[in-house]
Amino acid sequence: MAYQALYRKWRPRSFDSVVGQAAITDTLKNAIKRGKISHAFLFAGPRGTGKTSCAKIFAKALNCTNLQDGEPCNKCENCLAADKGAMSDIIEIDAASNNGVDEIREIRDKVKYAPTQGKYKVYIIDEVHMLSMGAFNALLKTLEEPPEHVVFILATTELQKVPATIISRTQRYNFKRIDQQDLIARMEYILSQEEIKYEPEALRVIAQVADGGMRDSLSILDQILSYDLDVVKYQDALKITGFADQEKIEQLFLSLNKQDTEGALTQVKELIQAGASSKNILDELIELSVQGMLSIKGNQDHSYLVENYLEELKQLPSDNFFRLIKLANEALTDLRFTNQQAIPLDVFIVKMTSMQDHPEVKQADNLNNPDLTSLKKQLTLLEEKVATLANNAPKQVASSDFSGKIDQPHSPKEPVNIPQVSSAPKKPKHKAITDVAKENNRKKVYHVLENATKDDILAIKDTWNDVVSTFRPDQKALLGVLTPVAASPDQVVLSCKYEMWFQQAAADSQLVETIEAQIARMTKHNYGIVLVPADSWQQVRSDFVQSHKQELLAKKLKKLSQDPQDQESNDSKVSSDDKQKIIAKAQELFGDLAHIKD
Repeated sequence: MAYQALYRKWRPRSFDSVVGQAAITDTLKNAIKRGKISHAFLFAGPRGTGKTSCAKIFAKALNCTNLQDGEPCNKCENCLAADKGAMSDIIEIDAASNNGVDEIREIRDKVKYAPTQGKYKVYIIDEVHMLSMGAFNALLKTLEEPPEHVVFILATTELQKVPATIISRTQRYNFKRIDQQDLIARMEYILSQEEIKYEPEALRVIAQVADGGMRDSLSILDQILSYDLDVVKYQDALKITGFADQEKIEQLFLSLNKQDTEGALTQVKELIQAGASSKNILDELIELSVQGMLSIKGNQDHSYLVENYLEELKQLPSDNFFRLIKLANEALTDLRFTNQQAIPLDVFIVKMTSMQDHPEVKQADNLNNPDLTSLKKQLTLLEEKVATLANNAPKQVASSDFSGKIDQPHSPKEPVNIPQVSSAPKKPKHKAITDVAKENNRKKVYHVLENATKDDILAIKDTWNDVVSTFRPDQKALLGVLTPVAASPDQVVLSCKYEMWFQQAAADSQLVETIEAQIARMTKHNYGIVLVPADSWQQVRSDFVQSHKQELLAKKLKKLSQDPQDQESNDSKVSSDDKQKIIAKAQELFGDLAHIKD
């Protein structure tokens, strides 16, 4: 007889032999015993956790002629035929290769026929998420109201791809990953039945690599047996799975916590050359950290290969365990996005060995240290003096409290030196929008509009794209919703398209300062930035026009009357040409908001 893989040879034939899914198997057995059989079931969970096995056992039990407490007898004619795959009333369909509408229509046409051998006709559709949307739609009505003699069992590893209309028509059972101890116990049982010797450490490695899948663990075990049929050895398991030797991982863990960068890099290089992968090394370090914490804090027993290893772990600060887990998880994430698998591991080694606190610094944390106590007292006195000076200091009028008049002329346009933007984070100068903040913001906008010039806004608009291009891609997204809408010789109003982005930009003082610096570099002139939400910009501008209409017209009249070309008409009356100039200037400034009345 041809060789049969272990996972096929030792596939469970009864509910009791299914490993790690006791809650599901008990429910299915009770449903059979009580005769409460639903018309459709959905088995979902990771690969190799027993979905298809439970489906076959359940189908066999439904047609068994000699049930044993909800279990199939595995001796009657129907059970023997089901085990051989020769029972016509149990139809297994692979949805990956039969995912079209025609295959589902064929099922729909055949369900009306009664079973020939057993009591139920059972359809097992494996990897049901692979069905096309048309096939799902063709299955809906039949799945909801099948004939009394038909039971559907759907199995999937990707439940999120199954339509909600299908899920709602079934009883759903979620299969979980199998515990490592259960995997090891099952492999021990199979090896004892096969009369094959094994090393317990080898089974532990297999269980860890299988990641909760019984089929994966048996496939790896089969592979090791092909390498050496007589015994399952620990070293063979390391070679085939790419896992690292536990003793070497324990030594690497100590090197990391002793800040021995050179030694840790050397040990990692040896592990890689021995066949271990970066992912497995990081996984084992995380598992060792968790075991170490449980051994120290939870008094749990764990076996270590290095002599007096538990005593070494007890000497380490608790933060070291958490730091290693955090950095190792970050490295595992980086491994997913690079083909250079060694780089994230090397970066992890360097970070872990360079982030430890220096011993002399730790001694300063002692609360009983007299020098530290003296420093704390001095710090407290300084804080009290600063608070007193702040309370007694005269309050200065902020730039946002603009009175409506400009006392000092603006500075001439001069080239500026752009300051280097520090990488250190700064406290945000802009706070969330409140009524007071909105009023102050409105005053700032009024300040700009009262002194707005066409030359300034054109200068900024001409260079705005160049300003945006100097920023990082993530910052460009924020600047993409900013638009220059008005400018005076010393300030520019930027309209922000979204309220949320306005708050974010206003709160990021470092970004605002950088924008000001880039505008200065492009225009050769200093401009302060005033931000305004786009939703309120039109209203603010309209209100400004209404409240400053007379003042603006008077200012333009005065300017025109002092023009040397118009000295002849400098009297109490204004000529029609002057009025036309005023009207044209008002329309230029305010556009459609300017309404001309005689």
